[in-house]
Amino acid sequence: MRRFLVTDVDFRLNESVLLPEGVQHHLLRVLRLEPGATFRLFDGSGQVADAVLQDGGRACLCRLHDSLPAPCQISLIQGVPKGDKTELILQKGTELGVSQFHLVTTARSVVRFKNRSHQSLRWQKIIEEAARQSGQYHLPRLQCSNSLKDVLGDDPADLKLLLWEKCETPLADVLGDQRYQRISVMVGPEGGITEAEAAEAVSHGYQAASLGPRILRTETAGLAIIAVLQYLYGDLSGNTGSI
Repeated sequence: MRRFLVTDVDFRLNESVLLPEGVQHHLLRVLRLEPGATFRLFDGSGQVADAVLQDGGRACLCRLHDSLPAPCQISLIQGVPKGDKTELILQKGTELGVSQFHLVTTARSVVRFKNRSHQSLRWQKIIEEAARQSGQYHLPRLQCSNSLKDVLGDDPADLKLLLWEKCETPLADVLGDQRYQRISVMVGPEGGITEAEAAEAVSHGYQAASLGPRILRTETAGLAIIAVLQYLYGDLSGNTGSI
């Protein structure tokens, strides 16, 4: 069923709601749907409803769904890379079920946040489209910072992982047999993180881990470990709250 993100809509059964102009345009001009066509609306916070298209750009909410949060909340702390790699990380990370993205400039980041509002708006659109396409009903949160210390100091995760190419401790040894519900993963930009940044992360409870003998690109490393964590603790294991 086609899915559309809407905000500022009261999700009540049999409620007739006015659809946003962008959704109206896509339904009526692009898809050329007629009144009576069905589709699904979601608001990014877990509210989901099947809807029937009405005249005048309106829709009737004919069935409400419960969408549970993911069984494992994964936050990705990503040292900002060059070029369009950030967009790839946000898109694919959303598809894999990341709950929160922290984009942070580190010592070896070439990119610095200048026009942050413009960047954030574009990146938020990428997240929204990836969520819509992949059937995610809980939108990941996005935060941007020029201070790694601030990001590390505000982290309530049960497990904090630092992917570092200088570490020889296998990921399996760090994970052990425990179960985790909130996990943070830190990945550096091109060139990795410095010794000082690694020490700062460890001082905030992060555990360094290795993904094996291969050196992965920054846009690959985070996505690889997210897939592993989702398989072990999240909805890739079949433990899902999806509709």
